[in-house]
Amino acid sequence: MRPGPRLWTAAAIAAGAVAIAPPALAVARPGAEAAADVATIQRALPRALEKGAEFARAEHRAAERLAHPGPFAPVVGQPDYGSAENRFGAPRSDHVHAGQDMFAPPGTAVVAVTDGVVADAGTDGEQGNYVYLYDPRRARTYVYMHLIEPASAKPGERVSAGERLGGVGCTGSCWGDHLHFEVRSGRGIAAEPRDPLPLLHDFEPLRRPR
Repeated sequence: MRPGPRLWTAAAIAAGAVAIAPPALAVARPGAEAAADVATIQRALPRALEKGAEFARAEHRAAERLAHPGPFAPVVGQPDYGSAENRFGAPRSDHVHAGQDMFAPPGTAVVAVTDGVVADAGTDGEQGNYVYLYDPRRARTYVYMHLIEPASAKPGERVSAGERLGGVGCTGSCWGDHLHFEVRSGRGIAAEPRDPLPLLHDFEPLRRPR
């Protein structure tokens, strides 16, 4: 009489490496067929375990986002705030500085302070590569300027707190790689800016984008 269906290991079945063949209580196949079964499992199991690890990492990231929703510092790591001339309100040749400069090596990740909607993004001769992030919960807009490349998010897109928006650069009217960061009430940049430094001191720093 022909032996019953293959007997798969519980680990392989749990990992999703193979399909379960009825009946559940089967007998092992002898000889070469049993060896082939083992070889099949050995080939499939590493990929199945890697998929399980990827799922676990995704779950961990989701749990982190729920436990720590921000706000986060817009530049990862430990940026340098420069000197008095880089502060909000510092006099410039034809205007008053409307934000806080944050110096870091070129390409250092710039992230979303909080969950929000991209109010605008683009490139011009003054701001360089820029993005405006509207925070509906706090009814204010975070302004990022001089990014090394165009922002990854486009106007109207929703972004999550800690999500990478771009990198520190020196595009537009700029001296030295840095992020020019502003905070304005409402959506967009029509309202008067406020000093962002007190907020920056309260924002949670990140070692890497989320």
